Amino acid sequence: MGLREEKKAEQRRAILYTAAALFRKRGYDETRIRDIAERLRISEVTFFNYFPSKDALIMAFAVEMLEFSIASVKRELKRDDCSVPDRIRSLMRQWAISWDSDPEYHVLVATQSGLMTDATGVIREKGLQLYAQYERLFALGQQRGEIRADRKTLDLAEMMEGIFTLIARNWASGWWGKKTQSLEQRFMNAMDVFLEGCAASATAQSRVSSPHRKARLRVSNK
Repeated sequence: MGLREEKKAEQRRAILYTAAALFRKRGYDETRIRDIAERLRISEVTFFNYFPSKDALIMAFAVEMLEFSIASVKRELKRDDCSVPDRIRSLMRQWAISWDSDPEYHVLVATQSGLMTDATGVIREKGLQLYAQYERLFALGQQRGEIRADRKTLDLAEMMEGIFTLIARNWASGWWGKKTQSLEQRFMNAMDVFLEGCAASATAQSRVSSPHRKARLRVSNK
């Protein structure tokens, strides 16, 4: 990346950072493009060189959220120190901490961008990429004999995302009134129930693990 591209990327990040700060302080509806430009000491023309509208900022934030989620699943796929169900629990914990740190902002981005309702364009494209990574994770669990193999990986991915979306939205909007549990507790409780239903039978687990046990025995007998 050349110096010109670096400066443009830096300016874009500055606009996003400033917009996010103003959205948190004043709210989305009360924040004007003029306010963002004045805070950065740039002209509105310069702003429009990077984003065509205020809604475009929200879309950019939503893309960042999805890219974070995609990267998180990819990291879990590379791990080999724990089971797939535990990797899914790790993902839920990461997302809970992220949402819990700034619930109003996350809900604003998710709802305003259509992420939770009717995603289109690049948001839908990124969402489908995330589903593809979920599918890879569930497929790995099926191969390892940890996830039941009689269900399509896409169905499992959709159920998990549905659990995440509904709990996050209800928690942040105060649907149940007083918050007696943290978002992490709600996620983990739901995942325990979900993963119990996803668990492979003991027979399936033994079929997958037996070759590994035999291999270890052959090594130990040498």
